[in-house]
Amino acid sequence: MRFVRSFLSLILLCGFASFLFPFEAQGQEDIGEGKLATGAVLTLVDGVAVDREGNIYISHRSKNRIRKIDRNGIITTVAGNGIAGYGGDGGPARQASLNFPAGLAFDSAGNLFVADRNNHRIRRIDRNGIITTAAGNGIPDFEGDEGPAIEASLNFPSDAAFDRQGNLYISDRSNNRVRKVDAQGIITTIAGIGVPGFGGDFRLAVDAALKYPFGICLDKIGNLYIADRGNNRVRKVDAQGIITTIAGDGTHSFAGDYGPAEQSGLAYPTGVAVDDAGNLFIADRNNNRIRKIDPQGVITTFAGTGQTDYNGDNEIGPETNLHLPLMVAVDPVGDRLIVLDRSHFRVRAIGLNNQVVSTVAGSGKSLFKGDGGPGGGATLDSPSGVVVDSKGRVLFADKQHDRIRRIDPNGNIETFAGTGAKGNDGDGGPALQAELYLPSEMTIDDKDNIYVVSRQGNGWIVRKIDSNGIITHFAGNGKQGAEGDGGPAREASFYAITDVAVDRKNNVYIADSVNKSIRKVDSRGIITRVTGEDLKNLAVEVHPNGLAVDAEGNLYISDSGSSRVRKLNARDGTITVFAGTGDFEDFGDEGPALKAGIRSPGGLAIGPEGALYIIEQQSNRIRKVDGAGMIHSVAGTQTPGYSGDGGPATQAQIKDPFRMAFDREGNLYFSDRDNNRIRKIDREGIITTLAGHGNIGWMQDGLEVGITVQNFP
Repeated sequence: MRFVRSFLSLILLCGFASFLFPFEAQGQEDIGEGKLATGAVLTLVDGVAVDREGNIYISHRSKNRIRKIDRNGIITTVAGNGIAGYGGDGGPARQASLNFPAGLAFDSAGNLFVADRNNHRIRRIDRNGIITTAAGNGIPDFEGDEGPAIEASLNFPSDAAFDRQGNLYISDRSNNRVRKVDAQGIITTIAGIGVPGFGGDFRLAVDAALKYPFGICLDKIGNLYIADRGNNRVRKVDAQGIITTIAGDGTHSFAGDYGPAEQSGLAYPTGVAVDDAGNLFIADRNNNRIRKIDPQGVITTFAGTGQTDYNGDNEIGPETNLHLPLMVAVDPVGDRLIVLDRSHFRVRAIGLNNQVVSTVAGSGKSLFKGDGGPGGGATLDSPSGVVVDSKGRVLFADKQHDRIRRIDPNGNIETFAGTGAKGNDGDGGPALQAELYLPSEMTIDDKDNIYVVSRQGNGWIVRKIDSNGIITHFAGNGKQGAEGDGGPAREASFYAITDVAVDRKNNVYIADSVNKSIRKVDSRGIITRVTGEDLKNLAVEVHPNGLAVDAEGNLYISDSGSSRVRKLNARDGTITVFAGTGDFEDFGDEGPALKAGIRSPGGLAIGPEGALYIIEQQSNRIRKVDGAGMIHSVAGTQTPGYSGDGGPATQAQIKDPFRMAFDREGNLYFSDRDNNRIRKIDREGIITTLAGHGNIGWMQDGLEVGITVQNFP
């Protein structure tokens, strides 16, 4: 059973202003490039900084980009190609890969520093737009103190800040430390012993315990402020290195306004910023408020009512609703506080004196973890069934996200069906407005009608999405059983549907592993049993798994129970063994398929040359049986993992491959399920990733979820 985690990656900049970047990005209509920022769809934003000219920079996490909002309100990209990954050092920042960028900071020369969180690095973008690594070797660990910062290990760095001497400070979140890189590039720890906890006040900060520190900033006299999220406190490290608590009593609560800040209640504070007058602003995230501590140490609410519904702009901060505000930064030019109103999908500005609220970026709409951008930047969770339509678009079931998503020939991804809510509502209407429940196996006919397997209660159903995008109920009554043969498919019961396939006459075949049968739904919607007794009367028990139909109508069946592939002949109805000895192991490449060991065969597909392709989930590979009955390796080394993109698929690591499909040019697409990727093998046998990256599931979504693991790093 999969579980939901709330990966609350929370960052902020406080820091010092800097100069305008002299470069812009082009194109990218889907993210509002070159247009008013208030019309852009932002979704998740994790970091913010303001330069000395009042331009706002944000870490557009859901697009793996750094964006700039100029004084005219126009948004452009200054770094990131939109695909999660690591690359591009020494070249233009706009062509580089970032991986969930977080906190931002400017140095005094106007260079922008990015906490490239999931790359475990701090990246530097100079005024000419060239990106390099300033700290971190990419290994999530704690190593390297007293040595060069670029050789040190960081662990999910969340924020960065500079002091007036040019020292770089890093919130090394999952190392439970704050570290410093001096002007010579040497890294040291200045706060935190590395063990999550609370302790050490009034002593040296290096001997104190922090708990997942997030946002950091420094004031003009060199005091360092730390949003000590896991401790529900804000800590201060003074110029002598002594740490104290200046806000929060440790309880996850809202309390204490108009009293001493150290006696107040905070709830996961994630960002801090200080103005020139010495006022400290706190993103009190789970209280849905921005709190303010004046120079006398008195805390008040600066913005937010505690309610989360969106109630508009142009009201004063204390009367404006915020939803999980994440980061804050002071605009040194505009006399305003910039707030990432994260779950309202907006960046907002609040006047420091008049407290008037305005939106500076974000339309309030959200995209779904990569939708509208390159597939490589999207987050997938258990991708399952895969099909290719007549226009060469790859569609797949993003199972745990309860959606079907589509990748166009340019590599851009979008949601094709499903709202993300679990359910089976929406029949008769647009698939985009329908609920899906753990969609899994899929098939497609020659008219681009898609058939998708889904759960309904304890039973199973098949739904159909036609070429106009309308979804209907196709088969299954949602009850467990084996009844209904000879009647409407919608009234039939199934125990466990394991695959679907369609022939050239548009008959749909449904495998039920518990019933040990294959059933057929004809063009009238009538269901019959094409195998069952034959399967049961074989010498061994058969568990039909994957299905495929060739051009002659022969049906191929993955029998995972006996480690064989069987063939149902279309002409005489006989069932024969097509491949596999029945040994539960993997052997026999380059020899006869009937003498090869095929360990638990799964998904099947017919290649353009008529060969049968076989997925072996437990062996983490793909093989094929050619027209002469010989078996060959196609992909996978049998060692589970992720590697090999850009090289031969036979030398690549894959992990729990599930289903596959071919396009008309002969390219093979498969769901690399445990790697949460859709991968492609071209006709030359070269493998690449088409969609997905190493960040999996809801854990990385960052929106509010039902379960919070408070101690998760």
